Amino acid sequence: MEKFRAFAEFENFYGQFRPLTPYGRVYREGRRFFTDAAALKTEYDLTAAIGTLLAANRHKADKLRFHLRNIPAVELSPEALNSAAGLFLARKFLINISEAFKLLPAPLRSRFGARWATPDLLALLNKGGAGEAFHIADAYDAALPDERAAIAACDKALKILREKKLKSLRERWGLDFTDRDFLVVDEKAAAKFSGAQELFLEPFDGTHVTVKPVYGADYMETVSERDYLRGREAELEAAAVKRLAAAVAAERKNLEAYAGAIEKIDVAAERARLAAEFKLTRPLIHKYPSPVRLTRARFLPLEARLAEGGLKYTPLTAVFSRRVNVIYGSNMGGKTVALKTLAFTQLLAQSGFFTPAAAFETCLFDGAAFIGGGEMETAGGLSGFGLEMNDFVAAHGRLKDGSLLLIMDEFARTTNSEEAAALLSAILEDLGGKTAAVAFLATHFSGLKAGKTAASFKMRGFDTAAFNDYFSGRAACGLDEKLKMINKFMRYELLQGGEGEEARDAIKIAGILGVAKAIIKRAQDFMEDKK
Repeated sequence: MEKFRAFAEFENFYGQFRPLTPYGRVYREGRRFFTDAAALKTEYDLTAAIGTLLAANRHKADKLRFHLRNIPAVELSPEALNSAAGLFLARKFLINISEAFKLLPAPLRSRFGARWATPDLLALLNKGGAGEAFHIADAYDAALPDERAAIAACDKALKILREKKLKSLRERWGLDFTDRDFLVVDEKAAAKFSGAQELFLEPFDGTHVTVKPVYGADYMETVSERDYLRGREAELEAAAVKRLAAAVAAERKNLEAYAGAIEKIDVAAERARLAAEFKLTRPLIHKYPSPVRLTRARFLPLEARLAEGGLKYTPLTAVFSRRVNVIYGSNMGGKTVALKTLAFTQLLAQSGFFTPAAAFETCLFDGAAFIGGGEMETAGGLSGFGLEMNDFVAAHGRLKDGSLLLIMDEFARTTNSEEAAALLSAILEDLGGKTAAVAFLATHFSGLKAGKTAASFKMRGFDTAAFNDYFSGRAACGLDEKLKMINKFMRYELLQGGEGEEARDAIKIAGILGVAKAIIKRAQDFMEDKK
């Protein structure tokens, strides 16, 4: 499947699928591939429903995104909950969950399983703060107000004692400890402080000493009392945290249900956003096996690249009624793009997304495999051809486990054409007899014997007449302009038929790209000699 995804450049699109919640992001990492029609229908239905809602109300869409973005992941273990930080996350989770649920009408909440069932828990946690804040409030224990009042009284007394002491030190010794815990004084100047019981001196370096206030017994007794009270307060807070943690843990099932519902809402809303942004439409899924129909299907990665270069893009319209399909055509004629469009659109459909096509009808496959590009790889001492054969053996073995969409791009092109054509013909004939296989092969080899069950197609190819009419008398141009000309006159339509027809565009394209005219003329002579 990884090679199939890579061939389809699926990550180019999937990287733009960005759920806002940690639960949606976990779903994203799963890269689910649906093989159950009922489950996939549910995904499509939720995407359509929430897309309709959000498209009709921009303000509501923005609010939903705000609350989804602010939902944290909540750890429901006793260790995580038994802290103010854990309770803060639980409260933040509940606040944003409740607000997100409110934005959906009741019928849609029901479809997402978004049933709000913990108003009392949220009210309890709301006693600990407003907005993003949370603390163990007085309301959580009847003894807390008295303890905190006593601590506040100690703080006030300590402030008075400190200010009184610092005033005395300024008046008697000329030392200003305002906003300071100590002073660094020249050793000679500090000699006069020697023996002063209200000051503590200690060496700082060879020529200076540190001078600190000595606040006295009353101050230290008050500090001791405050420490005792603070210990009592901490015990009460810990007991309150334990009770709150127990209250949250008691609603574990509801919180887990919220997480499941918000994952669905998040994922569906993000799919709906992508559907609106890229003009995607809902696929129509039939029972396997069924024809695959694409109407103006767009391979989004290529469409974007061509747009950047100012080149036209031709969507793919095709009907594949048979299980084995061979696409003939020349290099640069669009065969690979046709396969990529099919693979990309099928992957989107079976990943729960709407598809970039005016219409897309297909069936579900239990798996998908891609074979091709072997000359670019080596592994374990195998050549490119060896890797392709290895991949084919693996894919062929998967047919006993369920239906398989098999896409082969220029399969066996790294060996001699006679043997390659024979091998491909045998493989296509074999796949035609396997009811679990639906295969698409793009090749420049002509006249493969694929069997009566296979369908053949060809790319329309290069429009020589239009090119000659346009190019006659024009000066030579650079590579970018040459590529634009190839794009301008290459007809990427996929036509029914093509058995036995040989691709004849390579020499023309070589000439456009700058191969010497003498070489092109000689190549054309060789072609004539072969007829």
